[in-house]
Order: sequence, then C-alpha cells, then structure tokens
Amino acid sequence: MLRILSNMPLQCFDAREEFRGVEFLSYGPEHRMWVDGVHYPPDLVFDPSQGSLEELLSILPGDFYPDLLLIYWPDQDPLPSGMERCPVPSIGIISDYNLSLPYVTGLWPFFDILLCDRGGVEVFTKLPFADVRYFCQYSFKSPTHRLYPAEIRSLDVGFAGNLNPTIQIARAPWIERLLALKQTGMRCEVRDDVRGESYGRFLNRARIGFNHSIRGEMNLRAFEVPACGALLFMESSNREVREFFEPGREVVLYDEGNFEELLREHIADQAKCKAMAQAGYERVQEYRMSRRIDALLALISAPGPGRPAADPFTLALGRGTAMLSSWAPKAAAIPDLLRAHKLALDDPRPLNALALAILHSNMDDRMQRAAKLFARATEIAPDYLPAIANLAQLYERARRPAEQTKCRRDLESRLSRVSSWRDVEGPLLPLGYSERNIKLAGRLSQALLAGQPQELALAFSE
Repeated sequence: MLRILSNMPLQCFDAREEFRGVEFLSYGPEHRMWVDGVHYPPDLVFDPSQGSLEELLSILPGDFYPDLLLIYWPDQDPLPSGMERCPVPSIGIISDYNLSLPYVTGLWPFFDILLCDRGGVEVFTKLPFADVRYFCQYSFKSPTHRLYPAEIRSLDVGFAGNLNPTIQIARAPWIERLLALKQTGMRCEVRDDVRGESYGRFLNRARIGFNHSIRGEMNLRAFEVPACGALLFMESSNREVREFFEPGREVVLYDEGNFEELLREHIADQAKCKAMAQAGYERVQEYRMSRRIDALLALISAPGPGRPAADPFTLALGRGTAMLSSWAPKAAAIPDLLRAHKLALDDPRPLNALALAILHSNMDDRMQRAAKLFARATEIAPDYLPAIANLAQLYERARRPAEQTKCRRDLESRLSRVSSWRDVEGPLLPLGYSERNIKLAGRLSQALLAGQPQELALAFSE
C-alpha cells in the first residue's frame, strides 16, 4: 500500500475505494476545499500559510505515514514552511503557469520533482528546478461527469468554461466563430455559469463539446466532454491530445480553415457523430484519476537528482512571493518576505514583494508603507524594473500625476540597461491574474526559453 499526503482531495475524482493499492489523506483549512459546488472536508485540518511541515506531520494518525507529499498548484495553495526539510519525496504539480509564472520561479528548493504539461517542461527546466517531468494532471470527476440517461441531446454544440477575454485570449475568437453559426440554424450554446452536476447535464445535452486549450495541453474539458458522452472537438495544434485519443475515431481535430466545415459535417451525419462520441466515452474511462494515479506513481518512481539545497534567503523569498498569488491572506507572506529582506539588505526583490503584501493587508497606512518600500528598492538597485513600475502604478492610484510621470520616465530610461534576471524578477500590480501579470508571465516564458532577461524588459513597456 502506497500512502500519499496531498492538499488535493483525490476522492473528488473517484471514490476512495477505486484507488487500488493507494491510500491518501488530504490537508487544508476546514471550509476551503469546494470542488464543483461540493465540499470535501480535509482529512487533516491545517492551514499551510500559517503552519510548518513538521506541524502537519505531527497531526497524522498513528497508522499513516506518507511515502510522498503531493502538492497541487503551489501558485494557488500556499506551501507549509519548512518544505525544504520534507523527510519524504515532495512532488509538485503546476498548471496555470501562463498566468502565475512570475510568482513561482523561486519554488525550486521545495520539490524533488515538478510535474507539468509539455510547454511547462520547456519553461521550468530553464529555472533551477532539479527535476521537471511531463505529466497530464487532468481527468474527469466521475460523480458528475457521466451519462445522464434522462437528458436529451438537444444541442448541436455546447461549451461551458471561462470566458474572461484577458485570460482566454486565444479561445475568444473561436467562441465568436461558434456563436456566429447560430445564424445558420446550428443549435449552439455557450455558458460560463454551470458547475458540478449542472455542467455534466449540460454536456449531456450536446452532441459535440467544443474545446480549445490555453497552452496546447490536455485540459480538464478534454476529459469531461467525452466522459459526458459528447464528441470532443479539439484544436489540431494541441501538443498532447493524440497521446490520449485517436483523431477521426475518438476526437475531431479542427484548425483555422476547417472549423465550421467539420462542425457541419458531424452534425449532419448523426450516426457518425454518435459512434465517435461513444468511442471517446469508452476511451476516456481509461483516464479516470484512480487509474491515472498508476501512471503518476510509475513516472515519479524513476530516480532523480533530489531536492536542491538553497540558502535561507532563497527559501524565504520563494515561499513568500508564491504566497502572493495563493488563496492565503497576503499578510501571511510578510514574515517570510521580512526575513528575506533582513538576510539580503541590498536585494530589491524582497522589498518589492513585501510592498505588495503590505499594500494588500489591513494596515491603516499601507499605501505610504508600500510607496516607501518600492522607493527603497529603486534606491538600492536603480535598474530594478518591477519596483519602478509598481511605484508608478501606485502613484496613478493615488492620483499623483507628477510622481507617476517621473516614474514612467525613469522606467523607460532603464529598459535598455537590463543586464541580469535580478533586474526584472518580481510581480506587478495589480496582483493575481491581472492583464499586466499575464503579459509578464508570457514575456517571462519567452525570456527563459531564449535565455535573455532583456526580453522580459519588454513587458514593462507594454
């Protein structure tokens, strides 16, 4: 029996008894883990933003000691302190790095292995992570993503998902093309407000389920659509789909030139559409999470170099900065960032991150404190772009145009002077998945792949 300690309640995908040869416990705050409208209380009540790994291990039941620690989405879930001392292999799974990359570049000391999609492998191997491996982390949730015999497939094409144009820049034009087909009589419906069983029933009403990934990855919808008996339509440029489904038999792959034609063809030929959907449904059963876990365990069983060592400054800065994009209160990052600053008084990065944490805290004078920290970062490192850009943003919020204009001029004058990663490393205002940070994440990916920090400087001029 292999024992897994994780921040993810794996039973949200399949019942515990379906995971043969695997026993797992989840941890987290008592009321936090809601998945598709269903609450999965953690087995161990523990707040990782406030507690240490040793404290987490101390509350394990006496008959359970993990063989590994599996942490999903460390850009969204804060890490316990002391992760670098984890006595068992620590495995990280990261997904939305296209949104959160500036926050997570410093997490490399905490993981023996980092798992991500194929694009992520290319990016994260350019960082000091010791061992980055490809793994498709997604599946469907069998309690809700299933066949509902009472539902009638009254829709030709259905899509339900994130419609935020800032995040889904690539998908938005395809949604417009899909909706335009309604004018030709095609029964299309696009939703962003269905979850859980309602989402499963919605897909059961569609003959075809449209999908377009954000990173060329097999995403959740790629499994949910066939699990609900609809025919999956996926972009032909996807880097992973052919490893899971056979094109022309279990999935339809479209491109710029044939999207509408393929939709009309498969809607007109209902027998073919139904047969392909059935083939996809049968195939996707192989990818239930209770079966995917075997592939995961086989993958991580191969020996690697092990968790890299890091100094206390790097540990504090990495954990504190990542916490800024997580669900944790931003004030929870302050102790780590203060520690990092005290350990390296001439490094501007802790000051920039600390200012962001304070700005999003409940301190009465947080605007003034943040401004002083940003200004101090630019004093000790005049070429450090994130602090200058954030100070300009802060002055814009405070309606101080003279100071904002000066910061903008200082920023422009320093763009061509970038000579190291330290000059450009750090998140921007506003925090989270803002348009500025999404652009920053994209530029950072390009800069890492090119090995040129100067390319990241372009993000500060956009």
